[in-house]
Amino acid sequence: MPKYTTYKSIYEAGQEQSAAAVQPSLHSGRFPRYRLTRSGAVRLRLLLVVMIGLFAGSGVVHALQSGSAQAEVHRVVVSEGDTLWSIAERNKPSDADTRIFIVGIQQKNNLTGSEIYAGDELILPNF
Repeated sequence: MPKYTTYKSIYEAGQEQSAAAVQPSLHSGRFPRYRLTRSGAVRLRLLLVVMIGLFAGSGVVHALQSGSAQAEVHRVVVSEGDTLWSIAERNKPSDADTRIFIVGIQQKNNLTGSEIYAGDELILPNF
């Protein structure tokens, strides 16, 4: 009489043998099995929530922090005979282009042209 009579019995026997061969090698001592108890799982979840809260909270505090110094605002009062070019030449950094500095003055003061008048107060751009 043959040892196996149906395909199903052969298949099941093969699966049992391969599963039995693999099982001892997984937990033979190299990789210990850890079981998490209910209280351990609760502690782990609580720790994760606290860590996420700390990271999120520190990011919000850093974003809302107003300890950074505000940029200095330099103002100039226009004298008789001043032009945007002369004001830019006197006040621009030595390595800055005069034309770019003039455009900065116009943008800071919402000027559409180059007309300025004595007594006007102009805000200079920060370069």
